[in-house]
Amino acid sequence: MKFFLLLLFLGFFSNAWALQPEPVVQLQVRVLPETHAFTCRYTLTVPADDTATTLALHLDRRFRIERVQAPRARQQRVARVYYPFFADTVQCVQVRYAARSHHARRITLTYSGVLTEKFFTEQVMELSGHTGWLPFRPRREYEPVRYALDVRTPPGYQVLSTTAPHQHGPGRWTFRGRTSAIEITALVGPHFAQAQARARPLVGVAKAGPALARADSVLLRQAAGIIGFYNRTIGRQDSIKGFTVFLPGTNRDAFGLLANATVITYSEFNTADRGDLLILAHEISHKWWGYGSVHDENDWLNEAFATYSSLLYLQARGDTAGYRAELAKRAATIAGTPPLLGFDRTKYDYPMYRRVIYNKGTMILAALHARLGTTRFVEVLAATAARQVSTTTAFLDVVAQTAGPDARAWLLAELQR
Repeated sequence: MKFFLLLLFLGFFSNAWALQPEPVVQLQVRVLPETHAFTCRYTLTVPADDTATTLALHLDRRFRIERVQAPRARQQRVARVYYPFFADTVQCVQVRYAARSHHARRITLTYSGVLTEKFFTEQVMELSGHTGWLPFRPRREYEPVRYALDVRTPPGYQVLSTTAPHQHGPGRWTFRGRTSAIEITALVGPHFAQAQARARPLVGVAKAGPALARADSVLLRQAAGIIGFYNRTIGRQDSIKGFTVFLPGTNRDAFGLLANATVITYSEFNTADRGDLLILAHEISHKWWGYGSVHDENDWLNEAFATYSSLLYLQARGDTAGYRAELAKRAATIAGTPPLLGFDRTKYDYPMYRRVIYNKGTMILAALHARLGTTRFVEVLAATAARQVSTTTAFLDVVAQTAGPDARAWLLAELQR
């Protein structure tokens, strides 16, 4: 627990809070681990500069909405709508106002549900970015929000999140932070094994269950090495001071968070293997590469950048052969793909999305690296990360400012190819 207390002041009060006003989320959650059930009172406060007359929230259709509160709203309704990104229907809570407002507006949803088997074990309930337990504004799943999270549990349970508890006592844990809208995280279990790397930055692992395995200790050392490398390169203008790797053991996938954390759910994960090492490095880099929209071409700013960052780490640790082999694998998949610029994922199957957004994007970054040289290329990445660039147009501007107009023109041509 000491490790998480140290994290309270690391990253939470970051300079990102001083940027333009962001939505504020307040959550009061009661969990029943024995039945894998929860109830949630979710309040979204939209800043005054968002003057839309209609606000909507999407929620997983498995959950039961018990109450909707929207002060000063003229009309509200709940309906089922098809959401293409999920290729499924969701519950849409829509609130209309009489006119444009110059005041902050608040919507509160009270709902309840039971987690599916993918998100719990005997050791943990996983409420995370991939659980789908939170409402979100359409096409804004990953918009940054500030939040306060209050979790109530039966006696004998612990709760971990991506920050240290702001307060906690028997059966109650509160957290505050900033992350993406659907990535507010609470892991609930009877026990978590924790360890911390000895050197700075403060990197720790937290595993659901009584003890860490040898592979988990190796993972901790590797994570510290990866973060040290990123802090010297892509994160030199916005470095990580504290980071957590969560190991819930739900054996499903891996994903990174904006909140200086990553969740590795695989029950068998060994970073002595190059593939697992690249997964870890990829997910850690999402601390910087997570601001592009996942609905259009700008998703390459998330996935290609994270992929190439992991390959840069592979190269930096001396595995040049591995770096080249991984690039060659991706290069072999991009022949005949449509241009990255303007790519519409709704018109293609998932394999083509991977070939364009992940692989083609990675190869374009590798070519930009070769053109600029390592020193200038890392300057471009560091500036992109520090500015939380969210569009390809903005990235082109960073390239022009850092490497010159000729580099921008070349990159634009590659994106259109």
